[in-house]
Amino acid sequence: MLVVSYLAYRKRRQDVAQYCAWAMLAASFYSFGYACQIISTNLQQAKLWLNVQYIGIPFIVTFWLLLAIVYTGNRAYLKRWAAVLLFAIPVIILISQLTNDIHHLFYRELRFDPSDSNLSSVVITKGPLYWLHFGYFNVEAVVGMALYLRMYAKSIPIVRRQVVMLMVSGAAPWLLNMIYLAIFGRAEVDLTPFGFAISSFAYLWGIYRFNLLRLVPIAYQKVFETMQDGVVILDYDHNLSHVNEAARGMLRELRLWNGQTVSVHKVFASNPELLAKIAAGGADESRIAIRQGQELRQYQVRISTIYDQAGMEMGKLIIFSDVTQAVLYQEQLLANASQLEELNAFKDKLFAVVAHDIRDPLAMMVNLSEIIEEDFIEPGSEESHIFQKIGGQVRDTHLLVENLLDWVRSQRDKINFHPMVWELEPSIHQAAQTLKHHLERKRIRMSVSVQEGSEVYADKDMMELVLRNLMLNAIKYTGTGGWIQVEAADHGGHMIVSVKDSGAGVDSEVGKTLFHEVQPGSAPGTDGERGTGLGLYLCGKFVRLNGGDIGYTSVPGQGSTFYFTLPSTKTANVRQRTWKEIDAI
Repeated sequence: MLVVSYLAYRKRRQDVAQYCAWAMLAASFYSFGYACQIISTNLQQAKLWLNVQYIGIPFIVTFWLLLAIVYTGNRAYLKRWAAVLLFAIPVIILISQLTNDIHHLFYRELRFDPSDSNLSSVVITKGPLYWLHFGYFNVEAVVGMALYLRMYAKSIPIVRRQVVMLMVSGAAPWLLNMIYLAIFGRAEVDLTPFGFAISSFAYLWGIYRFNLLRLVPIAYQKVFETMQDGVVILDYDHNLSHVNEAARGMLRELRLWNGQTVSVHKVFASNPELLAKIAAGGADESRIAIRQGQELRQYQVRISTIYDQAGMEMGKLIIFSDVTQAVLYQEQLLANASQLEELNAFKDKLFAVVAHDIRDPLAMMVNLSEIIEEDFIEPGSEESHIFQKIGGQVRDTHLLVENLLDWVRSQRDKINFHPMVWELEPSIHQAAQTLKHHLERKRIRMSVSVQEGSEVYADKDMMELVLRNLMLNAIKYTGTGGWIQVEAADHGGHMIVSVKDSGAGVDSEVGKTLFHEVQPGSAPGTDGERGTGLGLYLCGKFVRLNGGDIGYTSVPGQGSTFYFTLPSTKTANVRQRTWKEIDAI
């Protein structure tokens, strides 16, 4: 009993553990005092040990009743005044027993008879206060047992085991005391302390086997009842054992169940798919549709087997999660994805039409305007001036369409990427040649200085687009009569290409996102030229895709230098970046 009291005291933060500890401590006083009373050799010793017994006897059942009240979830009824009233009679009993020599209301007679043949030589004649204590003790025991029986009927299996252990612990001393008083009358020995020994073993078994006092069962019950998922517990024969409120709300078949034994096959007779999964045995998780009235609900059903600590099957646990809304959202997302796929396919076709029916004619118009301007228009004439403006607009529009199509393809990861080793110098000169009319119109001097043998490892088409965009950007922001220098040289295994101009420079705020975001609208050039804000964004993306880096230096009012690096043939094995890596930079 002291061991149980100690184990319960270690968990004293829980009220049930405190009451259990006090009840076992009181029972220890009773048992120890009675053992010493039996071996007493005179009346004074017998009275002393009888007083020791009554330090605990009046309070044992009261503490046990408090344990039952809290354990069964009825703590709300245990007010302070109610606790005081519960202990009133035990205190009166203790005082009356200690002062019995004055009034003799507890024991009518108390004498020591060594010649008595019984195990104890103490002869006791009980008084009215003793029988008052006996009646109060039985009332408390009946109330406590009723609380446990009520909880047992409503509890889930894991809680029922603990309730049974507590009922056994309380019933053993109670029944043995009734046998001692009612059947045998004045027996040789009081059987009640032996009942408390049985209680102690029951408590120990419950603590180590069923985690008794470790978690208050009402907590298990609360979790079970307040779960949002529906929970159904079946016994070994597949009969309904317990159902929580969520399950009753989900499934119409469970709302009428009143707790009586009924087979799950009868309850779910209209759902053969669910019954098949239950009968299959083992763990299972799947989604099933169950019609509830006019509505078809979707449930994620998880079925698992319940085993005891010995590994024997005890029943099944079925958890229902209502996923109807999630399924509707999923179907809607799939429909939206299909619609988006159709829209993207339409967009791809649209841009294919743009590429074929707009870009190609524009390219022809660019070539035609250049031929007419060079071969059929007299330089310096009014017609020449008009054709220069027309040609400039056509070239700008053609470049806009090119950049727009490249940007769209880059967003869709549709641009073909074919890195190879190629000579840089011819491509730089070719890019400069395509912009000859822009240079002549603004009388800008362009010089090209490329290190001999400047081979790079990159996608040629992409890099030629980068060169054209950087050169065109320099022309755009360089005033009439200015200059542009294009240089390329090998530095430590990487080719550095730079385009330097004497233009207006770059604003520091704009420069922060120059290569990483599409500019909402680029500033007009020195001659009123307009842009899309796509050119430098594409340059940054294409350079990084080829394993290089891009940047610029600028002094407002004095000019800018845009530069980028590319792997040379010495570092041709450099790892190329993917589109996702580029977007993350």
